[in-house]
Amino acid sequence: MPLGIFGWHLNKRLFALLRNLWAASTNPTCPECNAGVLLAQVDASLIVNQPVRTGGEPEPLYPWTCNHCDFTLLAASNHCQVGNAARQHRFGRARAVYGDLAMKERDSFAGRYRIASRIFFGASATMLISGLYMLASGVAMMIVLPWLSFGGMYWVFGMTRSYRAWQVATGHLFVEGAAFHWFSHEHWIV
Repeated sequence: MPLGIFGWHLNKRLFALLRNLWAASTNPTCPECNAGVLLAQVDASLIVNQPVRTGGEPEPLYPWTCNHCDFTLLAASNHCQVGNAARQHRFGRARAVYGDLAMKERDSFAGRYRIASRIFFGASATMLISGLYMLASGVAMMIVLPWLSFGGMYWVFGMTRSYRAWQVATGHLFVEGAAFHWFSHEHWIV
């Protein structure tokens, strides 16, 4: 009996897709191409890192290679450490590209983010006011909830664009804790 009758070929493709999705969710994204994931090559020869402190244990480093491009990263077998190393590599690349922007270019980027945030805030206000008007006029809750949900979603989009405008305008591109500082001390609507 052919296996195609039982859906073997379809299930084989679905299981391959699920296996790739699982690998993409548990392994860090490649910082070079942003399309593949870094996979540990545990069968390759490991490199022993020198201990940071005297008397400390040396940590073995494994090559992590991208399944999409030829990028290789040496890191420990811990996924968190590999994610941090990949993030630092990505930040270094972005800092090299965007770190020395002239003020005119920064103002241009910040202006675009500012316009986008205002559009999103306007759409959010329109959706929220329309939803509240529908609620007050007695429209069914199943119709009002999507309006209010989209209003909240547009508000979040406006907040992220406003944060990006502040980030580019002030030069806080790669600073830890900048989002909390902006949320606590700066104007949200620009």
